[in-house]
Amino acid sequence: MPAPAAMSAKAASYAEQAAIRDLTQPLPEMRAMLREDYADSCTAAVEMSGVALSDETIGGVRCMVITPAEPRPGRRLVYLFGGGFTLGSPFEDLPISAWLAAKTGAVVIAPDYPLAPEAPYPAALDACTAVISSVLAETPGACLCGESAGGNLALAAVHRMRANGVPLPTALALLSPFVDLQNNGDSGLADRDPFLNQSEIDFFRDCYVGKEVDLTAPDVSPIYGPLDADFPPVFLTSGTRDHLLSGCVRLDRLLRQAGADCTLRVWEGMWHVFEFYPEIPEADASLTEIAVFLNGHFAKV
Repeated sequence: MPAPAAMSAKAASYAEQAAIRDLTQPLPEMRAMLREDYADSCTAAVEMSGVALSDETIGGVRCMVITPAEPRPGRRLVYLFGGGFTLGSPFEDLPISAWLAAKTGAVVIAPDYPLAPEAPYPAALDACTAVISSVLAETPGACLCGESAGGNLALAAVHRMRANGVPLPTALALLSPFVDLQNNGDSGLADRDPFLNQSEIDFFRDCYVGKEVDLTAPDVSPIYGPLDADFPPVFLTSGTRDHLLSGCVRLDRLLRQAGADCTLRVWEGMWHVFEFYPEIPEADASLTEIAVFLNGHFAKV
């Protein structure tokens, strides 16, 4: 593996913004700023990947539908955006989801799930589970992907669906998933991620679940959910500077100990969900690896 490329000027600018982000400002302003910051990258991702965007209500939830230029028959991928349960939307995640659509030929369904604190736990999980279940009812071979908080929701939804005995996605791809809201691992204590820090983790957690919820409940921190050899195959990505690396390493170990199929990729020098930044070669390389994994698990049509 070659040494990581230097952080681009644009990525460095985002890192600086993250480091000085004022968590006391109104959330609507934070959300609007985030959308504005990513607008150019999102527009470029759509144009360069050749995808088409549309809206559809699935399972009672408004979703962005991302259709590749050459869709493969029967391929659908549910994609859950991140943002600490409080920020973001399917639009801001287009630098990832648009390229996954193009690289897999899958129609990507990205739920616009409700955000906390206006809609706290379990509203987002309820919405995502409804969408995933609806997609799987129509396309049994569909896969599931989520980044950061979206990775939490993806894993928690699968726990729910397994408990209810309903069809499951054939595979999960999780990018820097927020699998343990306690976040008491070594990477969190090191706090060396330029894009995510412990103050933000605490803020996002309090917005989403407050202070009275059991943080070890599988719906909240899905790393504590039941794992066994029948769990769908999982592909995890993280970086050596990722604030949530410890949770990814623990999840990988637990899945493999349980006999499940899990692959963990830890990228040297990379930070939380580095796949957002097309300026660095590691981002495209990681998305390509994720697409190869998903391509191997979509149901054959």
